[in-house]
Amino acid sequence: MTGLDLALDFDQVVVPGDPVPGAENDGKASVRVEVVTAGGGRLIWVEGLGGGAAVRTPPHSRTGPVRAAVMVVWPDIGQPDLLSPGTHDLDFGLDFRADPPTAGRPGDDGDNLMQRGRFDGSAQYKLQVDHGIPSCRLVGSRGEVLVKATKPVTPDRWYRISCVRRAGEVRLRLDDLQGGEPPQSWVVARDPGNVAFHREPVSIGAKVGVSGRIDARSADQFSGEFDRVHVDVR
Repeated sequence: MTGLDLALDFDQVVVPGDPVPGAENDGKASVRVEVVTAGGGRLIWVEGLGGGAAVRTPPHSRTGPVRAAVMVVWPDIGQPDLLSPGTHDLDFGLDFRADPPTAGRPGDDGDNLMQRGRFDGSAQYKLQVDHGIPSCRLVGSRGEVLVKATKPVTPDRWYRISCVRRAGEVRLRLDDLQGGEPPQSWVVARDPGNVAFHREPVSIGAKVGVSGRIDARSADQFSGEFDRVHVDVR
């Protein structure tokens, strides 16, 4: 987690069960990290794998309002946007542990781990585990590149997931941090082109709009825990 543009490892002293107020970037990018909630959701501190802290997102709720909470990363408008890759190489990802899958419903129909940009926008990078299947989506001036795993992850198990754009290809990598399976990767040999943003935020754990607010129509809330968030543009 050294030398990265965005590095959130949550290794500070925290009290498990307390709400997460935000985070500090240990990377090079000048950013502000805040927590945004809706429907009574919140992020709380939990113990991470192997010590340190991790972040717990709201569990799925079958009735009532969707309990949503997301960590939002805002680039400093007065500094170069180091989290906008353009045509450069890109590496982004995090560690996660997913809750057992549950039936979706309006307003809670996805499991977004991390994203910048919207599905219908001109640029996006995104990691998700919809229905337990990891995938990575990049969109740029040459269109969409989507890389999907071939099987779902095991619930309640820690994984490290990353998506890398380099040398005309996009690679999704998944590592089982609890030793059950060897590392896996999936590759699409296509380049999305120029992936450029205009101060849109990066969201971790759910979907937000350009304003940084949770999308009330479709929160795409990830339910589980996450740790060691990174973005690196090279």
